[in-house]
Amino acid sequence: MRAPLIVSSLTKVTEKCIQSMQANFLGLSKVNILVTGHRGFIGQNLVPYLERAGHNVTGFEWGDILPDINQYNQVIHLGAISSTTERNVEKIIAQNYRFSCNLLDLCISYKIPFQYSSSASVYGLNQQFAETSPVDPRTPYAWSKYMFELYAEGKEAQGFRYFNVYGPHEDHKGTQASPYHQFTEQALNNRVINVFENSENFLRDFVPVNTVIDAHVRFMELNVSGIWNVGTGKAKSFLDVAGEIAEKYNARIDYIPFPEHLKHSYQRYTCADMTNFNKASSGV
Repeated sequence: MRAPLIVSSLTKVTEKCIQSMQANFLGLSKVNILVTGHRGFIGQNLVPYLERAGHNVTGFEWGDILPDINQYNQVIHLGAISSTTERNVEKIIAQNYRFSCNLLDLCISYKIPFQYSSSASVYGLNQQFAETSPVDPRTPYAWSKYMFELYAEGKEAQGFRYFNVYGPHEDHKGTQASPYHQFTEQALNNRVINVFENSENFLRDFVPVNTVIDAHVRFMELNVSGIWNVGTGKAKSFLDVAGEIAEKYNARIDYIPFPEHLKHSYQRYTCADMTNFNKASSGV
């Protein structure tokens, strides 16, 4: 019964950040924007922001009839099967890769600026996280993201490798939701937070969703193409996140066995190298 408090508390923090971001965005001409995946986690945060800034936003989901692309001034392609545990390869290739390629080709033919979401999962078990670092996709999802990056390379497109994003509107993601969301829900509902054994040794670059929104909005004003990391440049362990939430909600932490099916694909450490992003976003 307390779960709505999760959205409420996260929304308040995100709203404050978004309000400050909008002050820098009001100078951008009002445009027509197509956002794919608008009902997803990122989309549910991005679309209201764009609408509050005065833009006309159309949402698209897989299975809808694609509207006439030529009527838009910007396409932001977020839609994808985002589950890292999905094993239906053909389904992932169809939605995450083939559709993305077709959409990019349409945008190029009509000279419409195109942004897309990629993922830090392309780095796999590597320990270096610059955009030029080796990649090591370990799941069909990660492979689909990297394959589309290769397709978009050299074309007029802006891609963003999201690190571990968290914020409002994660409820529908279930076990794919961020630790911030899952741990908060567990603390509020049960006063117990379950973490995998040795979680102090697993670190992630946890990035607030407003940082992702800021990246998309900022690059809409830039005439550049490429792929960029979107993170904080800092890593935090799962246990540290659980500890913060346990203290906030007076919950205890219990340890559970690490799942066998994740042992060969679970990233031990991620931390975005933001050098190229900062250079590009500052016009350097």
